[in-house]
Amino acid sequence: MSKAIGTIVLALVLMPAWAFADVERRGTVIKVDKAANQLVVKTDRGEETFILDKSTKGVDNAKEGAKVIVKFTEKAGEPKVIEIVPQEDRTIDVAPR
Repeated sequence: MSKAIGTIVLALVLMPAWAFADVERRGTVIKVDKAANQLVVKTDRGEETFILDKSTKGVDNAKEGAKVIVKFTEKAGEPKVIEIVPQEDRTIDVAPR
């Protein structure tokens, strides 16, 4: 019985860390609206809107058409951006034969 209670207590302690874990999405910037503090990115899930704030890092990387990685956390049901990072070009140059 005490083992089950210990397991439940441990799950409850770790749950908040899991619930507010950072997430990232890769995509192309469609629109940056600094007045409304919003960033719209086309991802593999479709168009997603993220919330920007004063602590968001890398806002200068968010230019229309730029390929970015958006790192965010969801608090109160809103995806708040932590950082915007440019995607590295993963093309490989192959010499012609």
